Amino acid sequence: MLVYYYRDHVAQHYDAHVNMHLEELTRASGFSSDGTFSLKFLPSDPRYDILNSGWYWDVRQSGVSLKQSLSLGGYTLDISHIEATTSKAVYEMLGPALEPIRMHILKIEQAGNLEPLVFLASAPTTDYTDDVMNYSDHVFFSFVLLGIGLLLTVVLQVRIAVKPLSAIGKEISDIREGKYFKLSQDYPTDVQPLVDELNNLLDHNIVLLKRARNQLGDLAHSVKNPLTVITNETRNMQSPRKELILKQTNDISENINHYLSRARTFGAENILGAKSEVKPVVEDLVYTMQRLNQDRELEYDTSNLEECTFRGEAQDLEEMLGNLIDNACKWANTRIEISCEVRDGRLLLTVADDGPGIPLEEIENVKRRGYKLDETKPGHGQGLGIVNDIASLYGGSISLTTSALGGLSAELNLPAVR
Repeated sequence: MLVYYYRDHVAQHYDAHVNMHLEELTRASGFSSDGTFSLKFLPSDPRYDILNSGWYWDVRQSGVSLKQSLSLGGYTLDISHIEATTSKAVYEMLGPALEPIRMHILKIEQAGNLEPLVFLASAPTTDYTDDVMNYSDHVFFSFVLLGIGLLLTVVLQVRIAVKPLSAIGKEISDIREGKYFKLSQDYPTDVQPLVDELNNLLDHNIVLLKRARNQLGDLAHSVKNPLTVITNETRNMQSPRKELILKQTNDISENINHYLSRARTFGAENILGAKSEVKPVVEDLVYTMQRLNQDRELEYDTSNLEECTFRGEAQDLEEMLGNLIDNACKWANTRIEISCEVRDGRLLLTVADDGPGIPLEEIENVKRRGYKLDETKPGHGQGLGIVNDIASLYGGSISLTTSALGGLSAELNLPAVR
């Protein structure tokens, strides 16, 4: 496009130059009293005097040349295929030496019965086509240099842009090798969101690993205590099978320790984007508790369950609510209320009963693992501790207060799906 527009510009420049000489010819033309054609002056361009220069002019009447430039050398340009008009026209044709020329033709009517005059003026196309070719070469090499420069710039830009990603890859490798726990925060603005999400993912992974270890500890505690009782009772037995039972219980204990150690090494699988509806979980748990406590006339109020959704795994929600509802069933006299609401993007789950409650000085103690307020009640004292640990893993908490029913009110503060 640049070459095309430049060629058009140069052609117009040459046309203007030739048109000026054509106007000189028309102003200089005239007839004497005896009807002889003459020119008062000749076009000023000296190239019209150089033979076969491509710069030609000619004045004709009735197809006969009246005057012509010295550059034509008496040669008559063939314009028989062209019909001259009173409007200037431009044609490309071949000159005396078969060189391409750009010819301007203009017909001027004469007064009286005189035949019209036809004025011809031309310029060689090579004069401006050479300029165009020279310009094309310069444009070509300029664009080659520009392309090389842009290519180098793109390579440099990509190397600079990829440099933070390479640094992230190196830091992730260091994290995998245990040198660091998180990515550094000093990254360009466009890359920083990726770094933040990776750090959140790493934090989430650590949280899940901690949770897996706590659950493994719970399993070990719940299994080892019965095994210890069985082992102690077996030692007091007077039976030929005593040694067999002791060997089998010892094998079970060793296998538990072995596989628990392996499981602690691998941790837990990271599940992202989990969400759980509260109402179905509560309804299933209440149904289970009703079956387990058929001998007691307990009333379960679940009328205040809104459309709440927990931002986490349904298993964890079941474990937390299951422990709280189970505790409420152990201590309640006749009534248990379960409700939920979403406030400021947080899910508030409340389990309240009409039992005796917990003294204020014991509230923090009952959250500890293995602590039992009443040894006569069934259980291992792990329930509230487990609830507290799971809630903490989700950035939540559990608070214990006196309920409006007079017993204990346990409120879970957890992330909600907005």
